[in-house]
Amino acid sequence: MGAPALKTSLPDVGHLATWTVSSHKPGFDVNCLRDDDPDTFWQSDGPQPHYITLQFAKKVPVQKLAIMLNFAADDSYTPIKLLIKAGTGLYDLQDVKTVTMDKPTGWVTFDVGTERPKDGHGFLDSCLRSKPLSIYALQVVIAANHMNGKDTHVRGLRVLGAKEATMRDDDLLPFTSLAFKMYEMIR
Repeated sequence: MGAPALKTSLPDVGHLATWTVSSHKPGFDVNCLRDDDPDTFWQSDGPQPHYITLQFAKKVPVQKLAIMLNFAADDSYTPIKLLIKAGTGLYDLQDVKTVTMDKPTGWVTFDVGTERPKDGHGFLDSCLRSKPLSIYALQVVIAANHMNGKDTHVRGLRVLGAKEATMRDDDLLPFTSLAFKMYEMIR
């Protein structure tokens, strides 16, 4: 079957998290979400809604999510509506974005950052549409499947961080890498 690799300039920060899922069938667990094999998938096994939860030990900037789906192979197991939640922990998750898809196949990438205020700079506004969410917890809720299917198949999930910022002359500390940015605030 094969699917093209995810092409992005943003770093994958998913390896920094502990991943859990609401349920899974034997052999189709959370590891299938990260194995880079389009022929494997996480399959839920239980009542809806289904969810994938990531918990980070440190605050992590998240710009986009990418999810690999295959409508042609999965039919009624294919998610068509996702609800993205984020917060500082599992008990304060807030709705960030709702994503609706129609017969998705391959990688579907969408921004989860917060909208930047309009400042009248025109071109700059169009280039910098959103700023990353700085979070400790992220949850992808599968709210609905194609044809109201019960269980779901997800073939891959990537959590994409922010591009590393370039250092300005007026920065007091020259720590701009993702690794250092995670430690810049006390929880």
